[in-house]
Amino acid sequence: MTQTRPILAALPLLAATLLAACQAEPEKRAEAAQDPHQGIDLPPGHPAIALPGEGGAESNPAASGHPPVISLDGEGLRLVDPKSGATRPLAFGVDQAQLKLVAEKLKGPAKAGRNEECGAGPLTYLSWDDGLTLYSLDGLFAGWALDEAGAAVPAKPAKGEPAPKLTTISGIGIGSSRAQLLDVYDAKIEQTTLGTEFNAAGLSGILDGTGPKAKVTNLWSGVNCVFR
Repeated sequence: MTQTRPILAALPLLAATLLAACQAEPEKRAEAAQDPHQGIDLPPGHPAIALPGEGGAESNPAASGHPPVISLDGEGLRLVDPKSGATRPLAFGVDQAQLKLVAEKLKGPAKAGRNEECGAGPLTYLSWDDGLTLYSLDGLFAGWALDEAGAAVPAKPAKGEPAPKLTTISGIGIGSSRAQLLDVYDAKIEQTTLGTEFNAAGLSGILDGTGPKAKVTNLWSGVNCVFR
């Protein structure tokens, strides 16, 4: 009897420990599900870039009026800290729910839909009035497209302020000239059924002519609905 009493006395403590562990696991899963950064890897040496609504003004640059800027990239999108220049990839392959969460935090509500007629298969998409469309295939971020139709209409993020013009890190976007394109990219330019088409560093696009002053009218990367 003297040996069983310590064991019996320890049972309530053991049960409480096991109960706390069981409760902690769902909480961890819930936190992970709400984390917009989950699955978005940082380049070596770059700090985390906070999004609007995360933390207070001291710990969150977005809360003090400096949210990240979306940049176009041949491997997806890139979030750029306007103060430090640090970048964070939002690469192809990110879960579409995370993509929507991050993009809408920075650009405001998107128009969502599904296109059944794309060559790669049915694509779901998010689009904004500034001409940007993000495509997902099988639940994963797969491509983006930018056209000139809405390029003159700045998107309004959650705060209601006009968003910066969408460009690559090198400053190429809708309205950039052929000369500017060739100044920063070793682009291959050829005549196709789409017109004067170029490919450079994972990017594709259309120019409205063949001369050095010809302007970029369309940009895209990854999986798209491009009909040739």
